[in-house]
Amino acid sequence: MRHSNRNAGYLLRANLKQNLKFSLIWLVILIMMIASGAGKLEAAFAGGASGSKEIVKMLRAPGMAAMFGAMPKVDTYNTAIVFAGVMVVFMIILQALWVMPLMIRNTRGQEESGLLEMVRARNVGRTAAITDASLELLIDSAIMGILYFVSLAAVNMGGTDLYGDFLFSLGMVIANLLFGAIALLFAQLTNNTRTANMLSYMVLTAAYLVRLVTDIQHQNLTWLSPIGWFEKANFYTDNNVWALGLALLVSILLAASATMIARNRDLGAGIIAERTGRAKAAGWLRSIPALLWRTERGLFAGWLIGAVVFGGVMGSVLGGVGDILKTNPLYRKILDVGQINAANQTMVLSFLGMYLGIFVALAVTAGVQVAFRLKRDDNLGYLSVIHAEKPTRTTISVSYYCFGLLAGVFVLSAGLLALFFTGNTVLSHPLPLKYLGRLFAASVPAVISFIALGIALVGLWPRLSSLFWLYMGAGLIVQIFRGLFDLPKHAGNFTPFGWIANVPVENVDQTWLIVMVVSAIVLFILGIAGYRRQDLSL
Repeated sequence: MRHSNRNAGYLLRANLKQNLKFSLIWLVILIMMIASGAGKLEAAFAGGASGSKEIVKMLRAPGMAAMFGAMPKVDTYNTAIVFAGVMVVFMIILQALWVMPLMIRNTRGQEESGLLEMVRARNVGRTAAITDASLELLIDSAIMGILYFVSLAAVNMGGTDLYGDFLFSLGMVIANLLFGAIALLFAQLTNNTRTANMLSYMVLTAAYLVRLVTDIQHQNLTWLSPIGWFEKANFYTDNNVWALGLALLVSILLAASATMIARNRDLGAGIIAERTGRAKAAGWLRSIPALLWRTERGLFAGWLIGAVVFGGVMGSVLGGVGDILKTNPLYRKILDVGQINAANQTMVLSFLGMYLGIFVALAVTAGVQVAFRLKRDDNLGYLSVIHAEKPTRTTISVSYYCFGLLAGVFVLSAGLLALFFTGNTVLSHPLPLKYLGRLFAASVPAVISFIALGIALVGLWPRLSSLFWLYMGAGLIVQIFRGLFDLPKHAGNFTPFGWIANVPVENVDQTWLIVMVVSAIVLFILGIAGYRRQDLSL
């Protein structure tokens, strides 16, 4: 074992230095979310019983439970209980989006680039890379947990104590280890980063969807989702350490399995064998768009299926959103039937507006992933042969960029259609089609402008392209939590998420619509021009 891990410490130091900026950015984002969430909720509860009751009532609505998780059933709610109910699921997803690509990049990514082959030619063991990745995951997670604990202790929410803060922080550390171990395993099972990332995100999405369905209808089945294990810990109430023990045990087993596979497989190989291609490529693959379709069709199909499933599941909970008003005796006394129905529709539309931001983010992620392939394929040398042939740099870049834009629009369309029509099947008063038109009129320009920004970064400043995810993530977080954390009305206007915040209750503002269209065109042109001036490999 020691022989297999020789010089793992050297790799650990090198990777910690290489990933320092990436991890620091994520740590800052996560700590800001924890500290601001705890602080804002504490301020809201300190404002009086009426405000806290409204927050709890809102969070127990089916639509909110679908997004953030089911609130624990207790007689009296305090800041700490509500904080855990809101933040557990959301923070786990954010953390998984940090550690999953990090683990795959440190293992399979280094094999794919040829770097690990050069390192292994020296006195480096077969499992040194995966041991290094596991240690980095443990170190990063421990630092995150300590910062979580310090932040929560400093805020000192109502209903909390040091043991509750410690257990919450420990739970988030174990969540990091669990999803990081999942990514490590897929990095060993597959023979390329693309498939490893896709499978890791599929597991994360499936865990979220299983939790979503069971939290609304059958909470006893939430145990079927790895994310549900941390919900069942019931932080600040039962403090169920057995749920965390289960997650930790699975993490250890997954990491051990990944290490065993790494010890016995050949460098560059994977357990999951890829299908052998044809001996001679088809003639239609001679064009760049056709080649892109052939290589990215699996990713595109996965995003489409995921968008349809997610849209259908989110639409299925809309039937219980408006019924909240009917069960409120005060509303029944004040409003007549027609007014209640109108109020129900307004509430449903408000939830659609909240969901819209998530579907825009999904579509943008799908499109930008394709656009960013240009930088990755160039760095790996895949485009060198193509550059030597007839296609110009403009043709190559336009093909990648247009495919990314189309992928984003198709994923968005599939998700919104599934959301709207599934929702109408469960609503007692279906929504008119004009509201679907409003959703498309606002979200399509938003998706295109976001993807165009990613395109411009790839063309002009490819080394800074990772900042795109920080920009989009910050905009989505602010938009989702703006009302809950009592942020200013225009706090989210630094991204297109804020520009479409009132849709579909209202039409998108024409000024912002023009801004999105014009900026998308300008950024797209800048991305093409920038790529023409780049060297073949950066």
